[in-house]
Amino acid sequence: MHITRRNLLAATTLAPFISSCAVTPPHSRADTVDALAGTLGIDAAYATLSAAEAASPVAVSPRSSMHPVHPDSLFQAASLTKPLVAFVALTLARAGKLDLHAPVSQYLPDGYRHRQHPIARDADVDLVEADTLARIPVASLLNHTSGLPNWTSSALRPESAAGEKWRYSGEAYVLLQAVIGAVTGLDTQACLQRYAFDPLGMRHSRMCLTDEVRGRLAVGASLLPWDRPLDFVEPNAAASLYTSAGDYAKLVAHWLRDDALLALTLSQPVPVDPGLGLSWGYGWGVEQAAGGPYLWHWGNNPGYRAFVMVSASSGNGFVLFTSDARGLALAQPLARSTIPAEHRVFDFHMLA
Repeated sequence: MHITRRNLLAATTLAPFISSCAVTPPHSRADTVDALAGTLGIDAAYATLSAAEAASPVAVSPRSSMHPVHPDSLFQAASLTKPLVAFVALTLARAGKLDLHAPVSQYLPDGYRHRQHPIARDADVDLVEADTLARIPVASLLNHTSGLPNWTSSALRPESAAGEKWRYSGEAYVLLQAVIGAVTGLDTQACLQRYAFDPLGMRHSRMCLTDEVRGRLAVGASLLPWDRPLDFVEPNAAASLYTSAGDYAKLVAHWLRDDALLALTLSQPVPVDPGLGLSWGYGWGVEQAAGGPYLWHWGNNPGYRAFVMVSASSGNGFVLFTSDARGLALAQPLARSTIPAEHRVFDFHMLA
């Protein structure tokens, strides 16, 4: 059955729009994102979307550098890796290859070997037993209700019962990576290539650092000398995507044009911060505000910040990648210019 956008938005169970005064962060009142980037010296690339069609990416590169950012420069997407992996999971679910309501143990009957450091090859490994995985539905990994912590350097154990509450979790997405691998029989890069990069035309995106990526990668700038950018030499479903603003905009535009995928994403939102009108769907944060609902997500790796926000109703919004620890300051002026509304998401504590 074809699901119209009007029926989709009417069917969502999101909380009603809550009106109140948002607190505007410092520097966010610049007239344009380009002006603010120049004032702060932040290198970035962004792509705007209108009616679910992406414009050509734009680069701003005010830093005095031997490596200026270009429209097709690559960035660490950080946690914007998660919606991409969610896209693959939802694609498999729609094809009948993955049951979102099944327990994780159905796909990992021998348990899950958990690495106690997300990127260290020689990290200690513990086994999460199948009886623990039997209490975690696959869907809870996508919407951060699995009860798993964000990260842990010890044995992985749920901190609350699955479905009890929203708890942002990178560990959940790495577990989802293992589930997807078991379903497809493919390694992570090959899986993303088959189900996302190739069909969406994301020609320059990779799940780990390669020589090709390194040659086009924007140089990350951190605020503190010990907060150095990471090199992801192995795929990590929570944080390791290397991509460009143009490539990622293709993912977002496709998501907005696929009414059934959008309906599935918004089908069972869980509350995150009702006072700000925030909930979480499958792969994306959801903000209920005038002109919405809005899909949104941020990325935060050392030296890189990223943000995406789009209206599920109008198909308008933006994709922003920056190579600077202060880069999230550019998100609000982009929101004002592409999806003008009172966006309480910028008051969310995890964006501080």
